[in-house]
Amino acid sequence: MKVEELEKFGAKLEMPKESMKEQSRIMLRALRRKFGLLGMPAVFKDIYFFQRKLRKEHPETQKKAAAMGDIMEKELFIFSGLYLALAKRLGRGNAYEFFKTEVINEIAKTSMASLYQLDDLKKCEGDVFENFKKMNIAIFERTTKDGTWLMDGYENKKDKLTIKVTTCTNVELFNELNVPELGKFGCDHDLVGYPLIEKDVDCDFRRLSTIASGDDYCLFEFYRRGTAPDNAHLNI
Repeated sequence: MKVEELEKFGAKLEMPKESMKEQSRIMLRALRRKFGLLGMPAVFKDIYFFQRKLRKEHPETQKKAAAMGDIMEKELFIFSGLYLALAKRLGRGNAYEFFKTEVINEIAKTSMASLYQLDDLKKCEGDVFENFKKMNIAIFERTTKDGTWLMDGYENKKDKLTIKVTTCTNVELFNELNVPELGKFGCDHDLVGYPLIEKDVDCDFRRLSTIASGDDYCLFEFYRRGTAPDNAHLNI
């Protein structure tokens, strides 16, 4: 099988459906550990309240998200409602830290492999790193077509793929909902997810520039394993 024949080659960039149920379980476990069974009903009540409030106050943002897909729209308001419910109890800074460590980091452990259809990708004809590069090019060609994450261009060399992305729909939409902290949740997801699949795809991931951190663009660099500079600690 060729990599181009994979179901997720060039598919819409969104949380894989097979990861959605696991995502819900992760959120429930995290809330139970933090607030206990007795505290969870009040948290759920606030999540529901904040979701309804945001949908009512930001109908244009909801329309934008819905145009990008049901999963995008659903996650935008679930994550925002959850974050605001946490912020009410923990403060905004601590709320995001909890959201990142207890939810995003756990989701990334399964969703990144699913996003790249990893088990099947490894079985495809040819060099796995070259196929991984093709998957990434196809992902951002699709996001550019969809108008979500616009790829300004890419450079494909033998041992390195560089992709420059100049817009981020996460930053845009969460800013519109006045929860800008969540604009970087995709970045944090990547920081956990990519290292978990690097060995499987013979890759070293680097990203030293992101829109969410205030840069003008996100710069994705995928090196053949063993050829990247020793700066993974600078990834953002």
